[in-house]
Amino acid sequence: MENLDRPAKLKEFAETCANGAAFVLNPLSTDASSRKYYRMRFNNGGSAVIMDDEGCRCRTREFVELSAFLRARGVYVPEVKNKDFGNGFLLLEDLGDDTVTKLLTDNNEMRLYRMAGRAAAKVAAVRERPQCVNELSRRRILDDLRLFTDWYFPMAAGQPLPERAAAEFFAVADRLAELAYRVPNRLVLWDYHIDNIMLPPNAEECAIIDFQDAMWGPLTYDVMSLLAADRRPASPEVIRQVKDDFFNSLENVRREDFEDSFAFLSLFRHLRVLGRFTTLSMINGKTRYLNYIPQMWKMLDQILEYPKLAEVKNWLDAYLPRELRRAPARKPFTQAMVLAAGRGVRMGSLTDSLPKPLIKVGGKALIDYNFDRLAEAGIKNAVVNLCYRGDMIREHLTAARPDFNLVFSEEAEALETGGGVRKALPLLTDPAFFVCNSDVFFVDRGYKPVLWRMADAWDEKKYDILLLLQDLKDVCGDKGVGDYRVGTGGKIERNAAKTAGYPYMFGGISIVSRKIFAGETREKFSLRDLFDLAQSRGRLGFVLNDAEFFHVGTPEALKAAETKIHRQK
Repeated sequence: MENLDRPAKLKEFAETCANGAAFVLNPLSTDASSRKYYRMRFNNGGSAVIMDDEGCRCRTREFVELSAFLRARGVYVPEVKNKDFGNGFLLLEDLGDDTVTKLLTDNNEMRLYRMAGRAAAKVAAVRERPQCVNELSRRRILDDLRLFTDWYFPMAAGQPLPERAAAEFFAVADRLAELAYRVPNRLVLWDYHIDNIMLPPNAEECAIIDFQDAMWGPLTYDVMSLLAADRRPASPEVIRQVKDDFFNSLENVRREDFEDSFAFLSLFRHLRVLGRFTTLSMINGKTRYLNYIPQMWKMLDQILEYPKLAEVKNWLDAYLPRELRRAPARKPFTQAMVLAAGRGVRMGSLTDSLPKPLIKVGGKALIDYNFDRLAEAGIKNAVVNLCYRGDMIREHLTAARPDFNLVFSEEAEALETGGGVRKALPLLTDPAFFVCNSDVFFVDRGYKPVLWRMADAWDEKKYDILLLLQDLKDVCGDKGVGDYRVGTGGKIERNAAKTAGYPYMFGGISIVSRKIFAGETREKFSLRDLFDLAQSRGRLGFVLNDAEFFHVGTPEALKAAETKIHRQK
């Protein structure tokens, strides 16, 4: 949600920097990060740029340290003139507006790219490692490739990558990663591309404006990143010349090792960027990045012809055929039903004057965790059923969640979970929708948030209901004997007899097709009845939650959860 205090803090920082001088503040275009930029124009004709990194999510301290480090070694980067780490503001030297991207034409392409290549070579010549940079390790490469397997692949293919295929992919990537390290490690700036390289007025060399994510890794990375332009591809002649220039600046590096490292890191970057563009478009709403997907695949096709990358080429041909190498798309989930009508009888006197969804755990009402999770998944339309002390829930949500389109379904008496959803069906227009118990509380440990993974797994041709299941070994609180097990053929079976041997409990979140309600006439019933119906039809799916789960069904479980959360802080 928008921070309404932010403009006042920005103004205060700008006035401090101006030291009494008159100025005008104008917003500049943003980049792929969450940073914002503003130009301060002073009445005396001078100017500076303010970087606004709210929450200090974008390594503001590292930017300051690396600016000083690089400037001391002759690399042209903006000078930091003032800083406020507490609020995430920096005042920077104004280098103008002329990025290489903006200046590039067919006539000056060779000159500008060679200038950018010389700047990359100057960085690669730095042999000292700054204290603030992490290593671009093999583990980091494999972790970043999950952007491709966990984000791009399922949203392009329409289904998650099978576990066996994922294991094959990472085994191949792990073997081939050795190619990257056939050259020495040096400082690599990570986001070294033509949008982040400028040619200031009257300058004889390029300036670099994005370097706070720098790492210590194979020295080929930045020149590869420069030439792997997804916005405006460099010509083959330029690529050959800049590579030659860069290679000729090196000492004691064989050309074959240089080419091997360049090829693998190109493959790594292209696959990673496919995933990064997916998250930028789906999570951050920056859909313009989808326009670059065809160019990314064109560059991938070219680098996959490198003979030593044949295993990856074969894997892609097997699991992601050409017709699926397209822009990712999210499945059409826009609504959720949040179940908040019950009292929570087992909580005893705690719910005498307060409905269970408003009980606080870790300083936050239980129901708020659900809305945070829905917002994270891009779902902003919620139907909430109300009965016990419903006015309190309505008042709380109306004040706390102005970012949602809220509709309330009133129940004179609690209709249980199934009856509550059935009554609200006229308010739910999607063919399928999320249903969330309002008292679900867990800390997601997965690489991809669980609601996104559930959406990936949903297939209306296979399922009427998809359940989130939680491994009992990761549950804090009342575990019981378990609700489900995975039976033959990968189908789940409910523990109707309440016996041992069922290692999973229902995690309180499901995707439900409205079709499952066809023919249902009861007003009051449990959703579990529909789970059983879907199971009997072979149309009950599941996703395993990777989370630390808190089952706060009793006062004792609430106390245990609070104790564990306090210890983890």
